[in-house]
Amino acid sequence: MFPLNSHIFLKTAAWLRDHLIVLAILFLSLFTARPLLAISSNIHILEEPPFFSPNSLAVTSGTSLIWKNYTHEPHSIVSDDCGRLSDCSFDSGVLRPEERFSLPSLAPGRYPYHCGLHPFMRGLLTINPAPSPLVDI
Repeated sequence: MFPLNSHIFLKTAAWLRDHLIVLAILFLSLFTARPLLAISSNIHILEEPPFFSPNSLAVTSGTSLIWKNYTHEPHSIVSDDCGRLSDCSFDSGVLRPEERFSLPSLAPGRYPYHCGLHPFMRGLLTINPAPSPLVDI
């Protein structure tokens, strides 16, 4: 009976050693306001409606956003507030086929956007505030 139990113990210890980093990350993420691993959302630029997929996207503040041009034409990603007297929230410049544009994060709010080369192509981002940290009472 002793050799069987030590074999099980050794296998369990080896599994824990091999997975210790993953277990630590999962454990620590329970106590942080923001996830420890980077989160991103992908938006595809398409040739046919809805043109941006997903067309309307809601994410949490801190999420990076990545657009990829899957068409055979150039496009751009331009916040609707560009060209006004305020600062421009984002403008990708020209994205050729297969190129990407990424935003590390945006402040909470609503961000309607369009293709600067094809203004009929429209999308909407909604950035929600990150959850508040847990507070002990």
